[in-house]
Amino acid sequence: MENILKSRWFSPAFLLVMAVSVVIVYSGTFSAGFHFDDIPLIVENNALRDLNNFFDLLTGQRGVTMATFVLNYAVGGLDVTGYHIVNTAIHIINAGLAYLLLTATLAKSGFTTERSRKIAAVAALFFALHPIQTQSVTYIVQRMESLSALFYLAALLAFVKAAGLNAKSGRIALYGSVVVFYILGFYSKEVAVTLPAVIFLYDLFFVSSMRLKGLASRWPLYLALVVLLVYFIVSTVVPAGGFGDLSEELARSSAPISAGFGVAGISVYEYLLTEFNVIIYYIALLFVPVNQNLDYDFPISSGLFQTPVVRDGAVLNIPITMPVVSLVIILIIIGGGVWLLLRSRVASAGTDKGAGGRARVAAFFIFWFFILLSPTSSFIPILDVIFEHRLYLASLGFFTLVALFIDRVFAGRGEGLSG
Repeated sequence: MENILKSRWFSPAFLLVMAVSVVIVYSGTFSAGFHFDDIPLIVENNALRDLNNFFDLLTGQRGVTMATFVLNYAVGGLDVTGYHIVNTAIHIINAGLAYLLLTATLAKSGFTTERSRKIAAVAALFFALHPIQTQSVTYIVQRMESLSALFYLAALLAFVKAAGLNAKSGRIALYGSVVVFYILGFYSKEVAVTLPAVIFLYDLFFVSSMRLKGLASRWPLYLALVVLLVYFIVSTVVPAGGFGDLSEELARSSAPISAGFGVAGISVYEYLLTEFNVIIYYIALLFVPVNQNLDYDFPISSGLFQTPVVRDGAVLNIPITMPVVSLVIILIIIGGGVWLLLRSRVASAGTDKGAGGRARVAAFFIFWFFILLSPTSSFIPILDVIFEHRLYLASLGFFTLVALFIDRVFAGRGEGLSG
C-alpha cells in the first residue's frame, strides 16, 4: 500500500477513480427536471435565450453563474441533461481541488507524502460522495454554490503555490490570480466573501509559522483583498440585504416562486438564536445524512433559554433544544480548535513536531467550518433559515477532521507522523 501511495501515478489514478465514482453516483439525476428557483432564473428567464446577453448577465448579480446558464442554453436549450452534466463536472473539479489543497497543507504540516495523500484522499472522497452534497449538485440553480466554491479553492491553491515560490515574478502573477479568483467566486455567489479571512488564517498557520513578519511581507495581497471585501459588502451585500439565496431576493421582489419555508419579518436576534440550532443540525446531518429535505420546516427561536415550537409534520432528525444548549456545544467546538492551536505551538516548539502539525491542521479546519458558514448562519437575517447547500464547502472542514481521526485510529504506530 505504501508503495502505491508513493507512486507518481497515485494522484492521477485517484482523481480519475473519484471522478468516475461521482459520475456513477449522480448519473441517475441527469434527467431530473427544473424545480423552484430554476423556474424564474432559468426556464422563464428570457435573457438566457440570447447569447448576446452574455456580458450583460456577467456584470449582473451572481453574473458568473448566470453567464454559465446562458452558455448551457446556447448549447442545449432547456434540456436539463446539459445543466446537470455541468453541475456534476464542477463538483468533480471541486473534489479534485480539495484533494490537492489537502495534500499540500498536510505536507506543509510535516506529514509524509504517502500519509498526506492517504488522508487527503479519504477527505476528498467524503466531500465528493457524501449525500449532503446532493442539493448543491442536483438542484441546478445551486451551481451558484459549487461554482463559488470552485473559485474559492482555486484561490487558496494559487496562494499556496505562490507562497512556495522563490521567483518574485511568479509570486506576483499567482497573487494576482488569487484576487481574480476572489472576484469570480464572489460574483458566482456572495458567500465567497470570507476568502480573505481563510487565506489570512492559512498564511498564519501553515506559511508564516504564526509569525506576523511573514504576513507583513504579503501586505499588497491583503490590501487588495480587504479593499475588495469592503467594496463587495458596500456595493452588493448591504443593498441585497445579506447573503441569501436568489429565492429570498425574489421573494422580497414579490416573485411567486421561492424554495424553502420562508420566514417573513424574522429579527436579527431571532435569526441568530435559530442559527445556533441550525449549525448543530448541520453537524448532525454530516454524521447521519437521513431525512434530507429541500424544504425544512425549521422552528424559529425567540429566546436563548426557550425551546422553539416544532410544527406538526416537521421531519427533523434530532430534538431542537434551547438555543443556549447549541451555543454551548458550538463554543466547546471552537474552544477545542483554540486548544489544538495552542497545543500545536507547544508541540512544535518541543520534540513532537508531528503532533504539532496534526493539531494545527485540525484547528484550521475547525475554524474553516465556522468561517465558511458565517455568511448564512450568523446574525444577518435570511428568509430561509436552513438549506443543505450552504454546507457545501464548509463540509470539507468536517471531512478533513474525520479523515485525520481515521488516520489516527487505524494507522500503524511509527508510520509517517507520530502524534
